[in-house]
Amino acid sequence: MHLLTLNITELVIGLLRGKLGRMPDTDSAEDWDWACLLDDDVWEAHGKLVAEASLYLPGSFDRPPRNPAEKISSGYKAWEFMYYVYGYLPGLLWSIQKPKYHAHFCKLVAGARVALLMETPVELRSPAHTLLVEYVEEFEDYFYARRVDRLHFCRQALHGLTHLIPENIRVGPAWLHSQWALENAIGNLTAEIGSHSKPYANLAQRGLRRAQISALIAMFPEVLEEKTHLPAGAMDLGESYVLLHPTSRTPKVVSDADATALRIYLDAHAVQVPDEWRPRLAKWGRLRLPNGQVARTAWKECEGERRGRPVHRSRMSTQRLSCNIQLADGHFAEVQYFFGLKRMLDDGGTDGVDMTLAMVSIFSKPDPAILRDTYGALMACRYRGEESREVINVKDIVSVIAMVPLQPRREEAEDPQHAHQENSMFFVMERLGFDCSWIGREERLDADEDSDDEH
Repeated sequence: MHLLTLNITELVIGLLRGKLGRMPDTDSAEDWDWACLLDDDVWEAHGKLVAEASLYLPGSFDRPPRNPAEKISSGYKAWEFMYYVYGYLPGLLWSIQKPKYHAHFCKLVAGARVALLMETPVELRSPAHTLLVEYVEEFEDYFYARRVDRLHFCRQALHGLTHLIPENIRVGPAWLHSQWALENAIGNLTAEIGSHSKPYANLAQRGLRRAQISALIAMFPEVLEEKTHLPAGAMDLGESYVLLHPTSRTPKVVSDADATALRIYLDAHAVQVPDEWRPRLAKWGRLRLPNGQVARTAWKECEGERRGRPVHRSRMSTQRLSCNIQLADGHFAEVQYFFGLKRMLDDGGTDGVDMTLAMVSIFSKPDPAILRDTYGALMACRYRGEESREVINVKDIVSVIAMVPLQPRREEAEDPQHAHQENSMFFVMERLGFDCSWIGREERLDADEDSDDEH
């Protein structure tokens, strides 16, 4: 917990801000060309971008990082440091940091993301270890440079990076032996103390009761397992996929782009429809995934803002992308809405919902040059709107992700060919795998959303 989320992040931010301490007589700040956030105006603008980016994070990402220019020295949590450094910074530093140092930083991010996974694939261990070792070696060349007055740059935490993956192999993923679980248990137990006169005896009893309950659950899991109660009006699709309200009460004719996408999907699945067929669909607003995340849709999120409703932090405005997902084939998409199709019988009736689908806008594939230069830490995709409408099966959705706007580099912004496309580039931010607090949880559903039907 402390190595990656507090110690290393403090070192990285200290370098970017030029706040690690120096000897003015021998080491000038002008020589620190890596300190791209040294200027106060740049730092404040960067902090504003971090605060605005929280609008793009789904609720399953838990607490989003606050503005570091205002809050980093006043109760900034380890959770915020983790998402700020390993989630935001690869994209936010793209336009302001020199490519040499940005590529070096991305080695840390790529290796750390593997170390933070709850299950570490064997094929990822060796590349991640190589990247972390290269980061440490290049750190000494780029920053320390064998100078005595910069010896304090080389902290013990830096050396700890070289042991992350070997220890992963020896004792398992980091979340099994980190302090996240311990501090979470301490917080839960102390919150249960009800006796002020004998707190320690009360704490011992609470711990004993927890141990007894855990033993019973281990012996009789099927008896003590609580049944999941679905919200009113929800539709269980099987395999832990659940359609959730809001939903439109009556089917409505879809746009030409959506109709074309649906025809292409049906043709690919050998479903013939008349040439004059005009799709009328009843839309659904949300989908719960097997991992507990809830995928929302642009249909309701954008409509809610047009009606003047406050925007939830995991929702976007009409100018921003919302409800982004990762598909089983590795593509990323924005969900427009969910819907079901019924199979018509020979007598003109129906036999219920035959398939549950999603209308999505597919992002372009990640830019291969950026992906290569950043060792996979920065996946930059272009949003294509109605040009990339597709229909997919809802069970092809793997997870909910964030797509955060990617600011162009100076040479890109000055290029006339890229000037009209600069606002359409977004970088992928996935929920980090070290989410111990998410084990056994599902994203909380607001009661007002469960009954938010369209009239």
